[in-house]
Amino acid sequence: MSSRGSARRAPAPRRGHTEPRLFTPPLVELTPETSWGFECIEFLENVLNWRLLPWQKWLYVHALEKDDAGTGFRYQTIVILIARQNGKTQWLKGLGLWKLYLDGAEKVLISAQNLEMAETTLAEAVADVKNNLLLRREYRRFSQTNGKYKLVLRPNPEDKRPDAPPREWRAAVSSRKGARSLSADLAILDELREHQNWLAWNAIVPTTQARPRSLVVCASNAGDATSIVLRSLRDGALGKILADDTDETQVGLFEWSLPDDSDYDNPDYWPMANPSMGYLPGFTERSLQGRLEAMHDNIAGFKTEYQCQWVDAMAPSVFPQADWKATTDPGSRRHHGSDVWTSVDVNFERTKAYISISATRADGLRHVETIAAQRGTDWVLPWYLDKARLVEDPRGTVTVGGKQYRSKFTGIVIQQRGAPATGLIEELEQAGFVVTPLGGADLTTAYGDFYDKLVEHRIMHRPSPALDAAVSLAQPKNIGDAWVIDRKKGDASAVIGCVQAEWAASRPPEEELRSAYENADLAVL
Repeated sequence: MSSRGSARRAPAPRRGHTEPRLFTPPLVELTPETSWGFECIEFLENVLNWRLLPWQKWLYVHALEKDDAGTGFRYQTIVILIARQNGKTQWLKGLGLWKLYLDGAEKVLISAQNLEMAETTLAEAVADVKNNLLLRREYRRFSQTNGKYKLVLRPNPEDKRPDAPPREWRAAVSSRKGARSLSADLAILDELREHQNWLAWNAIVPTTQARPRSLVVCASNAGDATSIVLRSLRDGALGKILADDTDETQVGLFEWSLPDDSDYDNPDYWPMANPSMGYLPGFTERSLQGRLEAMHDNIAGFKTEYQCQWVDAMAPSVFPQADWKATTDPGSRRHHGSDVWTSVDVNFERTKAYISISATRADGLRHVETIAAQRGTDWVLPWYLDKARLVEDPRGTVTVGGKQYRSKFTGIVIQQRGAPATGLIEELEQAGFVVTPLGGADLTTAYGDFYDKLVEHRIMHRPSPALDAAVSLAQPKNIGDAWVIDRKKGDASAVIGCVQAEWAASRPPEEELRSAYENADLAVL
């Protein structure tokens, strides 16, 4: 048999999902009578000769659902979340052109994370107009004077007023001054994840208030804890979707993303966030694998940009994410009878405390784990007492309220000074527990040793959402030539506790100091 005949057929390439994972459901079956999206699609495909992707068509149909009267739009605000490089900006551009040419809009505004990006999208729209024989008939000029980009079209042919205004598409800066004093039929806020306050929103969105068929369209990939505006809009819309309370909503959410609990490096999930995968040249599962390989130390960036997953911080963790994943062992546990050191740490806001442990595994590797986490700190001492056991033997015990306890843990370690948990040292000691303080040069040594053991795969841990999140957030704070984790840059207390517990567990046993006269007679001269 020839090699040609024996060759196996390559599997079909993965294709992105047309329907988003999360979306506001339509009120009725969507047809040309119930959605303006069909008219928009026909305009873009037949007039502009665009080749729309399946997800783009789906979104035009669902986002442009008609209101009950059939004359306006169901949504005032549309929120689109999708991974990078899937054709989001092209979709926005098509919406703007349709609004100007067929929907009677007089003014379209577009803003992005910087003015240059908004101007680039506008310049591309101008090129589409000038290169099309039908659209070019209504073209007047493209103004770029004084750094203000503006496409100007002739007045709407259906507007018979002698003083009918020209139609315009302007680029606006995303700031507190952007687009003020204007009135718009469509306001596009691209890359909304970069809005870290409401100033730009407050400046741009009210421009649509007095227009009868106005739309506010927000588009972005997922953000982080600083993406205040996008998170607020998404949380509000998602809450209504999950509560099945969308009949009266005027905010539509359409999100292509991976579930929060899915593995970012599992290609089976990637089509959920990348609806253009397999449709655009070069946009394949293999190309995404290449991005992941290049970003192995920037997993937060890969999650937000290519998987549309939310993270708490965008800066790469001080701990290599590839090594953290490689040291994940669902079956990891301490060896029976091994010493167990615990550590308490409290986040910077003092809203939550964590208890972590370190112990030796049966194979000699180290096991770390965060075993308790609750709001506040009042629960810490009762937790330790609950984990201790009542004993009759008074040796090595803790006496509380006349009762004697022996802790099942080898010891407790807490940062000696300057940390939110430091105040717990006195409370635990007054209860009878012996606390080992961590400070001085030992503090930076603890972080350096933990880092070395992690990258050498000598520390193992179970999958844990709290601990995994803390590791992804860990940002360094330089102290001379060394570093510690910066508590101000995210709640990384779960892994801080592991670092501290591992330091205590790895210390060499202190040699017992014996008197030189212990086994000899004492002579006093």
